[in-house]
This record gives sequence, C-alpha cells and structure tokens, in this order.
Amino acid sequence: MSTLRTWLADRWRRGKVRRVALLPPLAPSPAAIERVVAWLSRFRLLRPLMEGVLPVPRLLRDETVQLEIRMAPYRLQAARTLFTIVLALLLLSLVGAAVISLLPISGFLRAGVWLFTLLPLLGFFKTVHQILLYYQWRFMLTNKRIIIIAPDPRRSGFADAVYLKGGRIQVVDTAWSSSALWGLFQAMTGARDVILSLAGYEFKPEGAEVKGGLRFPDVMPEDIAKLEEIIFG
Repeated sequence: MSTLRTWLADRWRRGKVRRVALLPPLAPSPAAIERVVAWLSRFRLLRPLMEGVLPVPRLLRDETVQLEIRMAPYRLQAARTLFTIVLALLLLSLVGAAVISLLPISGFLRAGVWLFTLLPLLGFFKTVHQILLYYQWRFMLTNKRIIIIAPDPRRSGFADAVYLKGGRIQVVDTAWSSSALWGLFQAMTGARDVILSLAGYEFKPEGAEVKGGLRFPDVMPEDIAKLEEIIFG
C-alpha cells in the first residue's frame, strides 16, 4: 500500500512539474489569461498565434531579469471589476432574451430583444481586451539589455517584443493620460504615462517635444523612479 502511495505521489509531482514548465517564464503566479495562452500554445497550429498575443521574451545564455515594470495595478483591478459586471449583465440579458422569446410576441420584437444582448457582449470583449492589455505592456531590464513588450498598433489584440541594447534609451518623460478616467486614477495614485525615446527631445518655440517616443501607460511613481535610476544612474 505504501508503495502505491509513493508511486501516486511521484506521478503527481511529475505532472505538476510538467504543468509549471508550460507556463510563461518570469511570472511566479501566472494569471488565468496567461495560463490559457500557455495551454493553447501546446497545440502546434495555435502556437504562433498565442506568441503574437502574449509574446514570451527570448533570453540569451546567462541572461537574467533584474527588473520588470507593468502598468499600475488599478488598471487590472478596474478591468476585472468591469469584467465581472459585464459578464453578469450578459448572462442576465441572455436569460431574459430566451424567456421573452418563449412569449407570444412578434418576430420583430423578438429580434430586437436578441439584438439588445449585443451590447453586453461587446462590453464583454472590451473588458477582456483591457485585461489583455495589462499583460501585454511589460518593461524588463536584464543584465544584458532592455526588453519592451507593447501592443501592436496595427493589429488589435497582438503585441510585439522589442530588444534594445542597454543604455540606448535617451529620454524618460512623464505625462498625464489622455483618458479622463485613467487621468482620475493617476491624480489619486501619482501614476503617469511614461514616454520612452531613443532620439531625445526636439525643442520648439512653444516648448520641448519627445521625438519618436513610445508611450507606456499608467506607471506607478516608484517604478518611474526605478526606471530613471536604471537609465540615467
């Protein structure tokens, strides 16, 4: 009996090791969306697609991550809260539409009821996209280079990984969010959008403007301080 328990425990440990090996690196506690992407990446046909959604940085030999910066936690918390609300509204609207469809009403009204369910459905996909954006924005400093993972502006839902030689970033500028909602969160937490540029400033009569900058949204003040220390320290 003890031999059987030992064998089962060993099988369980090996299975756990295999499952952990399939999860994205650099994340000690992968989120649900990261686990889903990692699981789908097991299938060869879906692997290129999943790598485009949540790119996993390719580390060089003896390369280690020293610092990783993501968007402010309130971005994820707000998106999760909205996701829960929208999911509840979507389920309620589907149940309501199904019940109303059973009533003796005109086909036009029945179609209108089902059309109404598209609103929470669109909201559902929007909140999922906002959660995905949180995990797509990543700034990593390793002992050899800088790695930036950012959403692809030409393909919604996908992201690209950019690898920079250490010390190439010339400008770290901060700015308020263009969104009134996230600007309110920034006013309460001190977070700011961070503009990273390789080219520097362009001086104009009305002021200075960052040339060709990448805008990293909603970075907490302590992370901004760490970033400035890394780039200029």
